[in-house]
Amino acid sequence: MKARGYFLTILSAVIFGFTPVLAKVTYSMGSNGITMAFFRHLFVIPILFFIINFKKIPYQITIHQLKNICLVGIIGNALTVAALYTSYSYIQVGSATVLHFLYPMFVSLICYFYYQENLSKAVKVCLVVASIGILFFIELGGASFLGLFLALFSGITFAYYIIGIEKLGLQTINSYVLNFYFAIVISISLFIIGLFSGQLNLILPVQAYEYSLLIAVLTSIIGIICLQQGVRYLGAATASIMSMFEPVTSVIFGIIILQEQLTIIKLLGCLIILVAITGLIIFNNK
Repeated sequence: MKARGYFLTILSAVIFGFTPVLAKVTYSMGSNGITMAFFRHLFVIPILFFIINFKKIPYQITIHQLKNICLVGIIGNALTVAALYTSYSYIQVGSATVLHFLYPMFVSLICYFYYQENLSKAVKVCLVVASIGILFFIELGGASFLGLFLALFSGITFAYYIIGIEKLGLQTINSYVLNFYFAIVISISLFIIGLFSGQLNLILPVQAYEYSLLIAVLTSIIGIICLQQGVRYLGAATASIMSMFEPVTSVIFGIIILQEQLTIIKLLGCLIILVAITGLIIFNNK
């Protein structure tokens, strides 16, 4: 069973590492970060609706739960995917994914400053090491700084998503049902953001729609199920560490498919951040 757990967890990391590269391919077809994020969640709504009805899962929720879903969905999810996908236009996919994966650090900081939870010395060391790793990704030029900010911001908002799921009690809702309502809220939010910002492009080549549908299925259906099964067979701690392959696969796919350049400096920064986050996960679970 453990071998199966390792396979499924690594497969989920490969999927989540590949989809950002595929998303960036659609940008040359007229898409962008907001448009890609919108279609990714819009296309998954009927799929999740079918799964819920096929499995006969009750999808009724309370008004209080709906309010929390809207809050977490807009701040923790819609802003996350919008910022992360937009950052791909300014910095390399691999760099953006690595910086986004600082969210465990932001989770610790939010819990420390807002919820008054204590941080151990080991966690503080990991925070400092990760901050040093970020410096390796800073480049000259406004575009690079903007991309850096967007990728980091996506990590902060995703940290809010992680905390909101726990602190607001949303983990009690069935995962398919929760993701179904999240997809609806996020689609509406991104539609409004896209209209006011002028970044929503609904007229795209057929291939761009196909890629968007593929990304929706890979991330919101296959990838998340593989990860959940990996946690089931390996436990949350081991599965979390194995998920660290995601930014690594993003770097690899970015080099192979997008011909992105990986400098020694960025490679060192990538390794430093991965070591810091892995250490944080290990110490937190201890």
